[in-house]
Amino acid sequence: MAQEEKTLGKAKLLGIVREAAEVAVQSFNLKVWGIELLGSGTRPVVRIFVDTPWEGKIVPFVKPLTREEKSRQKSVHPMAKKQEEPAEETENFSEESGVSVDDCAEISRMIGISLEVEDVFADAWILEVSSPGLERTFYEPAQLCPYLGHPIDVTLEYPHKDFENRKKFRGSLKTVDNNLFTLILDNPEGAECTIDFDSVKKAHLVHLFPDTTLSKTNSRK
Repeated sequence: MAQEEKTLGKAKLLGIVREAAEVAVQSFNLKVWGIELLGSGTRPVVRIFVDTPWEGKIVPFVKPLTREEKSRQKSVHPMAKKQEEPAEETENFSEESGVSVDDCAEISRMIGISLEVEDVFADAWILEVSSPGLERTFYEPAQLCPYLGHPIDVTLEYPHKDFENRKKFRGSLKTVDNNLFTLILDNPEGAECTIDFDSVKKAHLVHLFPDTTLSKTNSRK
């Protein structure tokens, strides 16, 4: 059996795992976001990420307020605040993604049974099922579409032809056009970089946490 596992190869294993995962998530109205096979030998790890369908969804980017900005908001007298008009409703793809722990547990059980039947692993193996998380990794270009305006970290397989000897980029996602996407870079600020997704080694969402540091004025009090 160990020899059979070796001859299958990683691509074949991924195909078998994906097929089992896609069958399992259908009854939960979820989709397979990505699959990773980690390690080798006697205890490989199968990591599966599941999420709600993302086609046609939009995730508005809201930069978190700093502590100083929150303090200024609280200092404004309530009567002085203008009545805000109701915001236009936008279909929001929540970062929590609607995937519960119970969903993951049941999906894991179903996938586990299916893979045991396939008997593709020679010895013990570990199965992990979860949502993609706040700093989700992107596995295909279509997954970028809901995140226009969001900060993205990208590492390329080879240096970018327009940025000599540079493989790592961070910037806000400007456009997605089939396999190509464009970032407005943080460094150099405002520069644009167009990337072919096929050249990407890893790309993931950057989650910005609120700045909780105190200003110099507040820290002296």
